[in-house]
Amino acid sequence: MMPLHYSHQDARRWAAFSGDYNPVHFDEAWVTAQGGNRLSVHGMRTLLDVKRFISPPTERSPFMKCTVRLRRPLWRDTAYRLMRNTSSRVAASVRELSTEETCLSCQLTPETHFDSADAESQQMLETSAIATLHQLFLPLLPDAQQWHFLDALLFRHLLQDSALLRQPVIADMLPQCRSLDALFSQFPVVQTHQEVIFDSHLLAPWQAELLPENLVIETLPALVVGDLTRGAVVRIAARTCFQHHSISNAVTLKIGALTKGK
Repeated sequence: MMPLHYSHQDARRWAAFSGDYNPVHFDEAWVTAQGGNRLSVHGMRTLLDVKRFISPPTERSPFMKCTVRLRRPLWRDTAYRLMRNTSSRVAASVRELSTEETCLSCQLTPETHFDSADAESQQMLETSAIATLHQLFLPLLPDAQQWHFLDALLFRHLLQDSALLRQPVIADMLPQCRSLDALFSQFPVVQTHQEVIFDSHLLAPWQAELLPENLVIETLPALVVGDLTRGAVVRIAARTCFQHHSISNAVTLKIGALTKGK
């Protein structure tokens, strides 16, 4: 078991790296206006600790799949515990200490292949930018494996990628939003799932001196179910290749009203 507790500083550090300034994490007045009463913790910030907790040092299968389900929000300045599943060392859940409610679950499973579907767009991240981002990432997870850092980079890319918003399925739904920041300010957005598939070689420790000359990040086709009137579910995904080892990150977002009392 590992105790977890997240403060305003944790939120600011993750936002400084990722660009995720969703008001559900920072603006109490905005949350209250949506029917909530507490600031929530970035799900991806908590998952840094969870993924480190369950990651093995090596794996024989060619690829690994990390499957995440975010069941309910984690709240700022609240005590939680991270517990490994009794049946597996590579699966764990986070529970609120006072209620024993499960907030999120995460597990690693062997995978035999990596999806090579065509990308919608791509962007190059240069060495200097990667180095800067790594310095911002270090306080979050100093002993990260390669896939931990690359997973976070891909998530950041999805938040920052303007080409993603120009995909027809996204643009048709969000004609007024030119960025995800604009989306966050206009609609409640919460992450519900994540799926990361990565080459098992990326379980190796991240070493800053091995920064690539550049990193090409591809944005994959988005999937949208529903609309903003009734609530929408949006799946966005990106992938990259580091030292000939591939990793993809798919995130599912729910866009709609916050539940009363949450």
